[in-house]
Formats: sequence, structure tokens, C-alpha cells
Amino acid sequence: MKLPLPVLAAALFPLSALPGTADSHGAFPSLPSKVLSTYAPAAPEKHTPAAMAAAATAFLDSLGPDLRKQAALPYDSPEKAKWTNVPPRGPQGGVRLGDLNETQLQRACDFLAAVLSAQGYAKARNIPLADDRLLRNGQRRPGFGAEDYWLAVFGKPSATTPWAMQFDGHHLALNLAFHGQAMCMSPSFIGTQPSKFTLGEDAVVPMQGEAGAAYRLVNSLNDDQKKKAIVAPRRGHMIAGAGKDGFVPEPTGLSCRSFDEQQRKHLTALLRQYVGDLPKPAANRRMKQLLGEVDQMVFAWFGPTAPRSDISYRIQSPSLIIEYAGQDLGGDPLNHIHSMYRDPTNEYGAALGKAP
Repeated sequence: MKLPLPVLAAALFPLSALPGTADSHGAFPSLPSKVLSTYAPAAPEKHTPAAMAAAATAFLDSLGPDLRKQAALPYDSPEKAKWTNVPPRGPQGGVRLGDLNETQLQRACDFLAAVLSAQGYAKARNIPLADDRLLRNGQRRPGFGAEDYWLAVFGKPSATTPWAMQFDGHHLALNLAFHGQAMCMSPSFIGTQPSKFTLGEDAVVPMQGEAGAAYRLVNSLNDDQKKKAIVAPRRGHMIAGAGKDGFVPEPTGLSCRSFDEQQRKHLTALLRQYVGDLPKPAANRRMKQLLGEVDQMVFAWFGPTAPRSDISYRIQSPSLIIEYAGQDLGGDPLNHIHSMYRDPTNEYGAALGKAP
């Protein structure tokens, strides 16, 4: 996996913009921000169960006794269901990135790169860096910024027996579960604010394709299909987010059974914006399952269909709930995005070993 090489700290966080931060982290607001910005993780050649378990074990082994006790939790720990993106969350299970040293942070990055695709790791890296832009005058705000993301491992990492991990903070909450070759990513929250920032000379867009792929799909519909798909003239709200475990919305919108070949290609591309955060073997298995549900899938759109409009959308099938919505906080809903990916049949890996 090719990832960005180190960049100049001042290019992202000029000292003039962050008063009082000229310390051992240079121009970065925190050590996690520095490591996420400059470290290229050692991703495995293949995302095998053994490689994932080894990366998790290496991360845990880098911790001292106290931090390891915080990070390594029982597989059935109730902390799994306590994730939320609302800061400050307060004391919680797992270790806070801001409490780790540089070596430990590098092992955390290696761990994330081992259990996510290049697309998924880019989100896990860039979304906390975007959150750093929400710091007030460069000063710490509890619950905001890369230092206030938390990483937990549930159960003993293994190539054959069940275990899980959680990486969560203000705009990202990944719940990954593993059992041999089987893997799931439900429930997961993915958001960003701002929607774009500069890292060195590069423009970084943490959620690169979730909107564009959706516009291509909705604008491929004919007039009759659009009438059914557009369920409201204005953007709606996510309804299956944190704290809604077990909740399944009433399906609404257009049945995807009516899609022609080109529309199904657009739908597939949109689904991959979410499912593609998983490593390729797991993503391919999940996509095969979802493509087998297309005739049971519904697509709902809220708002205008012109690109860069204030919109939300929902995709739902027996084993899928995807929601995407702009947010009013901050004044520009195109610059503050939330999304949710869920499999109501397999929350926290409940069905691993039974799924196709």
C-alpha cells in the first residue's frame, strides 16, 4: 500500500495559526497529529487473519502494563456498545491516542493499516487530522482533535477465534469484528469537518467519493424513478446512529429492483465507497452478499439533485443501512458531513461464522 510520505509540519499547521504550540511536536497541535501526518505504516502484503492479529498483538505489546489494561478488554465487554461521536465522551474503554508515545502511535497506525484497506486507512488517518482544525486557537478542546481518539481491542487477537477492535473519536467510530476469514464493520460512523484541508502541497478530502457516487446514481434515474426516490425536497437527518443498536428504519424510497445495468453499476460504486474501507478479501465477500440483495434494496434521496446541494440519502436492504447527511453545525452542511454504515443482522460481529 502506498501512503503519503512525511511532510513539513508547518505546511499543515503554521505556527502563526497555532499560538503556544511550538513545543516538541513542532507546529502540530499534538503528537498524534504529527505521527498521523508523517508516518507511513507498515501495511501487510496481504490482509490475512494472521497478519491482522499480529498487528493488533504488536500494538498491545508496545504498551506498558497500565495502558495495556486499558486497551485490552474482554471480547464481550459492554464498552463495545458505548461508542459515540459526540464530544466529550468522557472516560471510556481503550487507550487515548494523546496518552501514547511516538513508538506506540506508530504501532497503532500499523494496526489500523493492517485491518483496513488503503481507502479505509486514509479515512482513519485524515478524519482525525481534519478534527484538529476544530481546535480553538490551537488550544486543546476536550473531545476534539487527533489526540482524543481512542483504540480498544476486545478479546485476544487470533487468526482463528473471535476478537474485535474499536477506533473512535469525534468524527469516526469504527467497530471491526474478526473470526478467521470472516470480518464485519458494523456499526460504523464516518464523518468529517472540514470536508477538505491541505496537507503539505496536497488537498486532502477525507470523504472523497460518498457524495459524488450518490449524485451519479440519483441523476442516472429516469423521471418516474426520481419521483419515487426523492422522498423529501430538503435534507433529512440520520436516524440510525449511535445509541440506536437494533433499530431498523421503515424502508422508504425507490426499489432498486427497477435499476437497469448502468444504474446497478452506479449503485455498486456507491456501496464500495463504504464497503471498500474493509480489506479487499472481506470487502469482496461483503459486496457479493449485498449485490445479491439489490432487488430487496431501496434508495431514498432527500433534497435537490444538482451536485453540491444540501442533501442526505439512505440505502437499505435486509443486511444494510447506509445513511449520509450534511450537518448544520458550522454553518455549511457541505463542509460538515456525517454518515453511518450498519448491518442489522451482524452488529459487532454477532453473525460471524454464519454469514456467506
